[in-house]
Amino acid sequence: MEDIEPLIKPIRQEIVYKRRWWLLIAFAISGFTQNIVWNTWGPIAQSAKEVFGWSDGQIGMFPNLGNIAFIFTVFLASYIMDEKGLRISVVICDALVLLAAGLRCITNIPKYASGLIYVSAVLNGIAGTALFAGPSLLASIWFPPNQRATATAISTFMAYAGFAVTFSIGPQLVSAPKYKTIVAQDISMFSGHSFNVVNGTTTPASNISHNHTVLLNLEQLKDDIMRLMYYECGLAALVFIAVLIYFPDKPPSAPSYTASVKRVDYLNAFCKLLTNGPLWLISLACAIPTGVYGAWGAVLDLILNPVGISQMEAGWVGFYATIAGGVSCVFVARFSDIFMKHMKLFLMCLFLCGGGAIVWFTLICTKVLAFFTVQLYTSSILAGMFVNGGIALFYELCAETSYPVAEGVTGAFLTILNSTSGTVLLFVLQIPGIGTSWVNWAVVGSIGAGLLCLIIFPERYGRTDLDIAIRSYTDMVIDVPGLTVDNPTTNQADGSHCE
Repeated sequence: MEDIEPLIKPIRQEIVYKRRWWLLIAFAISGFTQNIVWNTWGPIAQSAKEVFGWSDGQIGMFPNLGNIAFIFTVFLASYIMDEKGLRISVVICDALVLLAAGLRCITNIPKYASGLIYVSAVLNGIAGTALFAGPSLLASIWFPPNQRATATAISTFMAYAGFAVTFSIGPQLVSAPKYKTIVAQDISMFSGHSFNVVNGTTTPASNISHNHTVLLNLEQLKDDIMRLMYYECGLAALVFIAVLIYFPDKPPSAPSYTASVKRVDYLNAFCKLLTNGPLWLISLACAIPTGVYGAWGAVLDLILNPVGISQMEAGWVGFYATIAGGVSCVFVARFSDIFMKHMKLFLMCLFLCGGGAIVWFTLICTKVLAFFTVQLYTSSILAGMFVNGGIALFYELCAETSYPVAEGVTGAFLTILNSTSGTVLLFVLQIPGIGTSWVNWAVVGSIGAGLLCLIIFPERYGRTDLDIAIRSYTDMVIDVPGLTVDNPTTNQADGSHCE
């Protein structure tokens, strides 16, 4: 602990500022926007394939490129957060989201648009670094211990809300492809030739043509997709302007003792992370199931299309499941703040229920159980509620386990593992002819692996225990007339302060 130095001026008592809610909202909406751009194409996959000539593998590759870019840049982003502060990190990330969204507005000509969209996916993936590694850091710097999990959950909820909005807004704004089947009826001639009643031509009998399908609304699909691009770019511009106007690095005084001390230096932090066995366990417990589940959601339309679910209905399935996960995340985190130091128990219960819901969903899709739309919606909503409901607790538990390593570095470590697991699944989808029916079972297996890591994880709360001990000592000193921690002869404490 000798390498811990003051980060924010030491506190006499817990000090919180009302402005923390603005910063939390601005940060959360930044993650919301980045996720909208990241998951644009999956919910409108059928329309996008017609407009740009893409395959299922290319649709899956766009979010995958974002994940890959994230993996290679997230530790650099965490370094910037620690050394330069949250403000510059968030401003840069929001600028990258705006640039990524703007590139897609340039053209819809397939040979040019596809290249721009690939570049956009990479830039947007880089933009996600601070926005997904930083929720726990923001909560630690601005919020007291009994609000940290809730603050982290709100950031997480908004990120998932952005993911959910794409499932509803995308199919609402972009029409589904409309086809017409043209039946070519041939009348055989005695001369060995055939007369085609569709186009009035005479062809040899050996070259008789049959039914073919024609896309009727190509131009409408192009216009709809460009309108969606403009809307997303406009939202990214508004968010960038908001954080540019006001987003300070840190408060004048810390909300807790552990927020007032400088963390382990950056290079030393890596050594501590890599040799911290409990941190690996809790990080893998989160990253394997949530990373795979996130990738599953990005290709949900491709998974449900073979079982007769339309693009729009698949979008609504994904929307309700993701919103359920976000709302659940906030409620579970608030419950955890009230009943502190029981996160492992809550997470195990969530994973057991989430695994059951995914098995139910899979059996419906494979027709082992009778296929009813109500069951499909119910199982997917429960899966989202339970699998994503513990995300904030994982962030906080990783911060507790790795303390005194900075929350930004720990968040980067967690999210890089998360992105890696999702990337592996999306890469497997690139294998020709592999299909998508196996993806549901991959999610089930990932939850089982995460639950195993969670069971053997030794729960500990280094950061919270220290905050509680310091707070108890401070309260004890303040109770003695005329005595404070800073000045044993004069009582300067005036209770909690709020600006």
